[in-house]
Amino acid sequence: MTRHYQSLGDLRSHIEQLGCNDRITCGTWTVAQIYYHLAAAFEGSVEGLPPGYSCIARIIVRPMRSFVTKVRFPPWLPIPGAIRFKLEPPRTAVCSEQLPRLLAAIASFEEHPGPFPPHPVLGSFTKEEWTGLHLRHSEHHLSFVMSKD
Repeated sequence: MTRHYQSLGDLRSHIEQLGCNDRITCGTWTVAQIYYHLAAAFEGSVEGLPPGYSCIARIIVRPMRSFVTKVRFPPWLPIPGAIRFKLEPPRTAVCSEQLPRLLAAIASFEEHPGPFPPHPVLGSFTKEEWTGLHLRHSEHHLSFVMSKD
């Protein structure tokens, strides 16, 4: 069952509860890789990323803005090649390094007064929209993390 985060505090609490120990995933990434990817997404929302898709693809995908910030992150949306260098996690990611990185990235995003760079696919976002996207994106990826028990 996918958890629905109400706030960044809710997300942060769940990540702290998950931690690194006694966790497995039912997807292709490890817990460390998921933390890496989510941290990179938070960092990119503050530091900026290059445009992710061609102009035509961005025009086609932009109507999904409200859906991905309020309802659900689409699992079929691939990491665009232009930003893969930043968002695709290495196989060697280490959980004990990526967990504090993710928590620091969330804190940095929360403290950032703006303005925020545009999303590489969906365009300009307010802080509230970025927050919604991060919550839905995190719900998607963290739904693959389970206890070993």
